[in-house]
Amino acid sequence: FYYMLPAENRLTKDRDYEILFTEGKFAGSNFVTAKMWVIEPEKYPRRNYLKTDLKIGFLVSKKVDKRAVVRNRLKRQMREVVRLLLKDNKLKPGSMIAFMAKPEAKTAEYQDLETDILFILKRMRVLYD
Repeated sequence: FYYMLPAENRLTKDRDYEILFTEGKFAGSNFVTAKMWVIEPEKYPRRNYLKTDLKIGFLVSKKVDKRAVVRNRLKRQMREVVRLLLKDNKLKPGSMIAFMAKPEAKTAEYQDLETDILFILKRMRVLYD
């Protein structure tokens, strides 16, 4: 019953999001889109990125739903999918990923979100087979 990602896997800084959205590539599916950037430490030497970092963030905009309760539930569900993958060492290090819920996501079941996130991670080649 633990929703947080380990601190070293959290994408928290605005600057990190900025870099991710500038440099990253998009991948989408039915309920979730994601932006992913393979970390290049030499590009931003002052950020102290490592090739072994894996930073993940979750975004749910007010366009999805005005109610914070709904947005937070979506974030918790997406976070849980990723947390379990991290726990089982299913994710390759070396990238930053932001998952963004689409408006369709609020009617989705947990399983649908899980399927979508796995699909995106496979397409981005971040998932160990």
